[in-house]
Amino acid sequence: MKVSFKDNVQRDFPYKKGDYVTVVVRWLYENEKGADLYYHGTITDIDNNGFWCVLDDNKTQEEYFSFSEIENVIDGDRIPGSSKRRDIDN
Repeated sequence: MKVSFKDNVQRDFPYKKGDYVTVVVRWLYENEKGADLYYHGTITDIDNNGFWCVLDDNKTQEEYFSFSEIENVIDGDRIPGSSKRRDIDN
């Protein structure tokens, strides 16, 4: 599936329900105090505009991410700008 993220460039979105992902809200080089950079979680549903995800820090609630409001989605065992995560607590 092709989607347009915040930068309006169409890219592949290879993920499906049940995949563990890292949602990049904004890149590390943007320094806004108090804003989260990324979230780790499991996709529960996908539509044409975004997807629902159960996040690691609150597994009792789903969060919706609109493609147009995020920078990217990458594999869940990765942290933006670095290599693989050390501890994954699914």
